[in-house]
Amino acid sequence: MKNVSLYTDLAFCLVFLPLMLYAFPVERWWGTYPVYFTTFACWLYVTYFAYKYFIVPGLFHSHRHRVYALAAIAVSLLVTFLFSAYEISSPFYHLRQQQLAQNPFPGWGMRQNQQAVWLHYILVVVFCFAVGMLNEAYRQRLAREEVEYERNKAELALYKAQINPHFLFNTLNTLYGLLITHSDKTEATLERFINLTKYMYNNANHEFIPLAEEVEYIGQYIDLQKLRLNGFADVSFTHQVEDETMSVPPMMLITFVENAFKYGISSNEPCFIRIRLKQRSDTLRFEVENSVFPRTAGSSKRMGIENCRRRLALLYPDRHRLNIGHGREGTFRVRLEIKSEKV
Repeated sequence: MKNVSLYTDLAFCLVFLPLMLYAFPVERWWGTYPVYFTTFACWLYVTYFAYKYFIVPGLFHSHRHRVYALAAIAVSLLVTFLFSAYEISSPFYHLRQQQLAQNPFPGWGMRQNQQAVWLHYILVVVFCFAVGMLNEAYRQRLAREEVEYERNKAELALYKAQINPHFLFNTLNTLYGLLITHSDKTEATLERFINLTKYMYNNANHEFIPLAEEVEYIGQYIDLQKLRLNGFADVSFTHQVEDETMSVPPMMLITFVENAFKYGISSNEPCFIRIRLKQRSDTLRFEVENSVFPRTAGSSKRMGIENCRRRLALLYPDRHRLNIGHGREGTFRVRLEIKSEKV
């Protein structure tokens, strides 16, 4: 934008204003009134830069700046009036009255000069007002985008902070169940829990991580959950990854897996969880399907799913599809498709 502003100034100073002055050779200003012509041209340059860099921006700022801008406009009008008045009362006209004696409109030259002064001034003001307002609109758009970016960053940080305790509470509940039953799986479960916790906190401040790390994390989480399952549960996780370096948000896909284990597992009835992940080219497809059993659905379910919706909306506003709902009788299905941003 700085280069655009510089080019605009150069175009005005070297092209636009000289052409304007050349288009109105009133009474041959340069040959007849060189000092006046030079002074007026310099005043037009001053007017342009004053309006573009001080007056127009000042009109969009605080009350104090607006007062200064309006005062500057009044001063510019006064100076322009003096230029027009001086031209009208210039003694050069009286010296040339004999040459204009045959002109049926003896005052035409004076009126024409006065009109030319104001026309030049108005054209300069309109031009720099247009350029200045475009600059101001661009500045305000950048400011809004910066505010939106910071707001989105804050929201994403909040969502991740909410998801992490969700995972911790679920896993600690599993550990508690193994401890009170004196299960021989407790040690292996604790080791996996420590590994998952390290992963979670190492990536908590990352907006994106490689897909391979997220797949490994999901696999470890499933292995941890399998330690507490009995023969009624059928859990499968299949994944095909073409590009392991594809960037994905950490701790997002796991929310759907957590939800499946929380609401799709029964200790005394046949149940299943099928998790499928496929990545090809710039597209990632993730699907979770599980059986459903009556539960007291608290706010945690709504919070986790809703957080994922919001994170996807912020990170992939036009590059994702998320379908959540019940499938055939007694099943629940999540289908997510993400397209990575093309570089």
